[in-house]
Amino acid sequence: MDIFLIISILIAVAILAVVSFYLLVHFQHPDDKNDAYFPKFVVLTGFVLAGCTVLLLPLDVANNDGYAGCDGYNTKVCGGLNMNLLWQIMYMITLVYLVFFIPFSVFFYEADDGTLMGGPRKSRAFAASIWQIAVVVIVGLVLAICYYFLSYTSIPVTEYIVPTINGGAIYETENYSQNNYSFEVDMLENLNANDIVVSDEIINDPNGDGIISIQVNIPTFCIAFMSFIGWFFFAFFGGVGLASFPMDGILAYVNRPRHMDAVEY
Repeated sequence: MDIFLIISILIAVAILAVVSFYLLVHFQHPDDKNDAYFPKFVVLTGFVLAGCTVLLLPLDVANNDGYAGCDGYNTKVCGGLNMNLLWQIMYMITLVYLVFFIPFSVFFYEADDGTLMGGPRKSRAFAASIWQIAVVVIVGLVLAICYYFLSYTSIPVTEYIVPTINGGAIYETENYSQNNYSFEVDMLENLNANDIVVSDEIINDPNGDGIISIQVNIPTFCIAFMSFIGWFFFAFFGGVGLASFPMDGILAYVNRPRHMDAVEY
């Protein structure tokens, strides 16, 4: 495992935490200075999570996880991080934030404890939990129904038949040392149970159209589902922001504070 990547990850997370804390303190409402600690914690960690998700892309590139040599025969340029697992972990944490932490923190922040109108004190956590249960039920039903009907992916397959593996082309790979080594089949990992199932489906393709249907796992489906829905939100809020930002700047200049002379004052 590349120690440079580990140090880079720790430094990046530390910088994100410091910047997020500064933004939270700078833009918080004065009335919330010594209150709403849980919503503040959710906002702070949410900023860090969003930044980490964006930085996963350059980390994936630096790790060279998609390079075939990382399977064992040329690992000099590989970071050694399991980026597939890391992507799934980050997106599942994002899903937990979107379904549990952020809605509950909003409900908790907006809940009335009953003392404003002189009534008996109520539990804000209990009131927020009622709304949170409704959110979990609705999102759970949507995900379950969509996974049942939309969790299969169709992958086109092109079959090539060669006499023998040894009779094919020879590929040379450099290990950044003194010698070059020929690629051999036994340098790759053995087939697992899922690979055998996919291979059997290709061989026994009933339609003969070169397309196999595979059901994706739950983390992969959640990633695709959130990405699909997220593009609509990005297009809407991004378009609104691009249109409103210059208008806000123009109105801020037009309505800027002006100097008043003594007679006008």
